[in-house]
Amino acid sequence: MKRSNNLGKENGVLLSLFVGRCLLFYVFYSPPPSFSLRNLNWMQMQMPSTHHIDKTIIPSNSNVDPEKNSITNATFDDGSENYEETLSSKPICDYSDWRSDICNMTGDIRTNGYNNSTIFFIPPADSFVPKEQQWRVNPYSQKMYTYLVNYVTVKQLQGPQGAPTCTVNMNVPAILLSIGGPSAPGNIWHAFTDVLIPLFLASKPFGGEVQLLITSYHQDFIDKHSLTMKNLTRYEIINFDEDIEVRCYPQMTVGLLNHCDFGIDPERAFDRFDLYKFRLYIRNTYSLPVDVNIPYKMHDSPQDKKPRLMLIFRSSTRKFLNKEEIEEAITRNGFELVQMDLKNGDDLTKLSKVIDSCDVLMGIHGAGLTNMVFLRTNAVMIQVIPFGGSHMNNAAHGYYNRPAQEMKLRTMDYTITVEESSLLDKYGWDHPAVKDPEAVSARGWRDRQEYYWFEQDVRLNVTRFEPVLIKALELLKK
Repeated sequence: MKRSNNLGKENGVLLSLFVGRCLLFYVFYSPPPSFSLRNLNWMQMQMPSTHHIDKTIIPSNSNVDPEKNSITNATFDDGSENYEETLSSKPICDYSDWRSDICNMTGDIRTNGYNNSTIFFIPPADSFVPKEQQWRVNPYSQKMYTYLVNYVTVKQLQGPQGAPTCTVNMNVPAILLSIGGPSAPGNIWHAFTDVLIPLFLASKPFGGEVQLLITSYHQDFIDKHSLTMKNLTRYEIINFDEDIEVRCYPQMTVGLLNHCDFGIDPERAFDRFDLYKFRLYIRNTYSLPVDVNIPYKMHDSPQDKKPRLMLIFRSSTRKFLNKEEIEEAITRNGFELVQMDLKNGDDLTKLSKVIDSCDVLMGIHGAGLTNMVFLRTNAVMIQVIPFGGSHMNNAAHGYYNRPAQEMKLRTMDYTITVEESSLLDKYGWDHPAVKDPEAVSARGWRDRQEYYWFEQDVRLNVTRFEPVLIKALELLKK
């Protein structure tokens, strides 16, 4: 009987070990879920993953140290037992940044874009490369976005054998980037956050002596932001997806580093560049005066001149429902009203000059506020924050107020009450989205987005809002 009990215990232990091994196998080898804006958790968008390991760069029999996010004691098929030996050829693709994948190469680099999306890297002859390696890279600067993005394969060869023959030889570096993802439909906030700012930081040190290769190419994006894009390179911008040439470069970067949402970390930027200097760079690019006062102060007799306020109207979600009433309040409180219904196809050259002539930019939280890059130093941005509790307040600060302040603009907020939100009319007082926005936000990004970003419009209480206009006028006079 005692022997039978011992056998039962042994079988139980073996079963536990088997289940444990199955769970570990599932954790490490199950494919990641497909991306969707509607099921992306908000915190996953804001916080780094401390255990991000991409299996495409891990040798098959390596040991992963999850605490250090590193590979240890790796062995390769050719018998080389120490992964450190490969460092003489410097692993060229880095997945460690939670926002961005990036590859850096110096040597013999050859492209094969059309129907292949591959970069071939032949290391210098004196480099130790134990075996051919390859990486699959998301070249969009925020790798959390995978929709509308074409991936690129980077192959590190042991020698020139197997590499395509050059048809175009370049003696300048290249940067390969993506303009897919949420930038592709024309969202100007994502255009600056995900493409223009990271591209500026990557390319500006070359002083124009760099060629841009673009995957997930969208001509509308290039046309809209042509001044900024063409200011960064003296060479033809290449549609990598359609390029039939084998272009050869001495140096290449695949992907762009993204420091933060609509921002620059001076500690990571060349010459400690910051967002204020970037705004001045944009103004210069669009031939706007760089070192001048706000238009209201430029007048000989400011007391005889009304400051200009541009009111941004959204045409889809988070719209103003009482535009005429808001317009009347603006003019009644001493402002000259400038109206602008921003569209994806707006000519930014013309738009930039209109915004430059304004002292105040006002709108509901949304991409249109990104146009503050065309305001002058000490201009005022008024952000109307939709109903949604701390979630909407945090988004308003992180996406617009913090960047505006770093650009040396002045910011003012107006957070609407639930009575000013269309959610109350639609769902009534007893609905969780109305009664308890914090609880709804705690359920994740999908619910927050559904109610507070997609379904909400604003009927501004102009009586409650007027003190904001009065305060803005006082700021301009100082």
